[in-house]
Amino acid sequence: MTLTFQDPYLRTYRESPVNDLIVFTNHAADKGETHPAFQGSVSAYVTLPPQLREIAVSLSAARDAAASHDDDRMAEQKALMEAAVRALDRNSYHIILFADHHKDPSLLSTAGYEMKPPKTGKVKLNLLDLIPGLSVKHLKGVTGALLVYLTRATSDASVELQMTETPEDEGSWHRVGEGNYNRSRFEIRGYQPARRIYLRARYHEAGAVGGWCPPVSIIVL
Repeated sequence: MTLTFQDPYLRTYRESPVNDLIVFTNHAADKGETHPAFQGSVSAYVTLPPQLREIAVSLSAARDAAASHDDDRMAEQKALMEAAVRALDRNSYHIILFADHHKDPSLLSTAGYEMKPPKTGKVKLNLLDLIPGLSVKHLKGVTGALLVYLTRATSDASVELQMTETPEDEGSWHRVGEGNYNRSRFEIRGYQPARRIYLRARYHEAGAVGGWCPPVSIIVL
């Protein structure tokens, strides 16, 4: 299969609030550690995972400083957000070229960027026939905090997230935080360490619901 140079990525990170941009920048760094496009020598315009994490750390500090609404600190945060987006954009273009050179489209979907949904012509996507992808990991350095990643079939899909410690008891499942989410990455906090929790997700559309994805579990640190 030969790739074209059409952009395969949604790039929702360009319009993300600062917290979501920090999460996505660290997520892209994690994926880049093992992605073939970032192994060995790379072009000077590529931002490698350690540098991406440095950007995320600087952006976190700028966000905290900007909480005072000082004009200079807010301008610094804005500049760092723009720098993060530029780095993510350049890395994504590098991935596209790398995948095209190696004639391997699978390299596009394993780099951490959210893919555009496949074109289906005149066939309307029935969201409720699908299940969202769900994964979870620890938020480094924060006790009782987790990062949730939702792989959604469309960029505007609404996903309900529930959790429990006893998945076999249907009555024990309850909504997490806002309950419904229309973004792909977010933090959840305040969980007791050493507890194993289970998470599941399903689509909502026009008052109806789809099927639950298989539960995923994690031991809170």
